Amino acid sequence: MLDRLEALVRNVGIVAACTLIPAQILVGVSYLTGRKLSQFSITPLQELEWHFFFILVFLTLGAALLADRHVRIDIVRERLPPRARAIIEITGFFVALLPFCVALIYLGGQDAYTSFVTGERSSAALGLPYRWIIRSTIPLGGALLLVAGIVGLSHNVRSLAR
Repeated sequence: MLDRLEALVRNVGIVAACTLIPAQILVGVSYLTGRKLSQFSITPLQELEWHFFFILVFLTLGAALLADRHVRIDIVRERLPPRARAIIEITGFFVALLPFCVALIYLGGQDAYTSFVTGERSSAALGLPYRWIIRSTIPLGGALLLVAGIVGLSHNVRSLAR
């Protein structure tokens, strides 16, 4: 079961990166070109660029954790024996990652729901509608990160049992 969840988190991250990075580059180039060549407002392109970035970050958090590409203090950690590293990772899961993910899921879910119910849209006159779609990636990203953390927790617990 954990193998399937791990594959899901990795695949979501890969698909998000492979689709959103080129899309963000295309939109960014279009925005910059349009800004230089046109007198018209190109606010939607500017907003779309940061929407893509926001979605990219939240959909790849879990994959980054699974690939061990997240931020940590390696100066100390790398000098420790594997057992000590596993204990630190397990402690970090319960002290930092789990509460963070629960907050993202709960508070982000409330925020996305409120955004949906109120029909929130950009405050810019020509801005993008449907802000709830962007806000929905917060709890989704939190859930993917939590699943990745559970997979890592499982690996670390197994390494302690050896």
